[in-house]
Amino acid sequence: MLRKRIGTAALTASVLTAASGCAWFEGEEEHLDFAAYDGRLTEMYNESIRLTTELDAAEARIVQDCLETQGFTLHDQARFENMVPAERESFLGEPEYAAFLPTVEDAERRGFWQWAALDGAQEAEPELYAEWLIEQEAFLAATLSPEFAAQALEVLSGEATELDEFYLQDPEDQYAWYVAYAGEPWAADNHPELAGDSADPSGGDAYGGPPPEGCLLEMIEAVYGELEPVENEEEGFTDWISRPEPPTGDGQGLHERYVVRTADAEADLLDCLDERGSTGWEFQNGRILVREYLVASGETVNPADIGTPTTGAWPEIPAEAPDVTDVEGWLGFERELAVDFAECGDESGYRAAAAEAWEQAQLRYYLDIEEETYAWQDGMRGYLEAAQEVIGE
Repeated sequence: MLRKRIGTAALTASVLTAASGCAWFEGEEEHLDFAAYDGRLTEMYNESIRLTTELDAAEARIVQDCLETQGFTLHDQARFENMVPAERESFLGEPEYAAFLPTVEDAERRGFWQWAALDGAQEAEPELYAEWLIEQEAFLAATLSPEFAAQALEVLSGEATELDEFYLQDPEDQYAWYVAYAGEPWAADNHPELAGDSADPSGGDAYGGPPPEGCLLEMIEAVYGELEPVENEEEGFTDWISRPEPPTGDGQGLHERYVVRTADAEADLLDCLDERGSTGWEFQNGRILVREYLVASGETVNPADIGTPTTGAWPEIPAEAPDVTDVEGWLGFERELAVDFAECGDESGYRAAAAEAWEQAQLRYYLDIEEETYAWQDGMRGYLEAAQEVIGE
């Protein structure tokens, strides 16, 4: 398996589920001035995005030039598209409470957005559905490369484009491209369906797929100097590392800091919901499972949700929930519930406490890896210079 390590704390913070029990840090931590760090950490975050994007483009140019000198004019563009989020106005990622705590204005207008996935949603609410697509586009742009974001949005909007010309070629021509791209063993291991009887996927080692050869290896050696095998014994494969992995912080610690700082405000939010007749909600590691409640109530078209428990850390399922075909009914159902959450979030003080807790947790997450990130960025600039030299040859 070849993995170019670009998932990074400097790109997106990976928030892991916190262990139960007491927080891993003792005592009350110093409150940090968010404004004093925001500009610096945002520039650090965005510089990592820029360097990653430029290196991706340079790598693709080198590999494609190599392939084109061998006569290949059509390329599998998916091999050159990486999941790199967009730059941000602030390094802060979307807060954990966003999924269950919309603003009052948003709650009144669109509920929790889950209804938008129902069959017939676009026809029932065309204007709101178009707004949902815009929000999805913004979310995808923040988490995926522009190419992946565009493709995902096409699927969501039902406007998927025709198959790329590369995939319209004969299987032998496609396979020949993959052989030139990364070598016969790699092609046989990754695309045996194209090779027919000539496939020999035996080039891998005891852990996983074979290392790349061909144009991909030429690029790696020219830019990075060597291909480093790293055994992943837990998942049972070898990671072939070309670009050094960016720094990653303590995602569990980030989540725990957030949960500890919001714990005192949780009861007030739940009390407010109880007073409005929405009794039975509980926090689970800093989250309220609104989506799971809606799924349990019958609002789902996702096969993966079949068998979802009907009881949990939420109120009793209403006896007369809308039918899964009733988009308008579910929109009204969501709006009523979302307004309760939004108004209680404001009235109880939970929203303000959660926003501050998220800022503090994210600040410490990025400050902990700041020096490492700057060092990684310096290394990436060196690799980028090497890539540009290759391109200029």
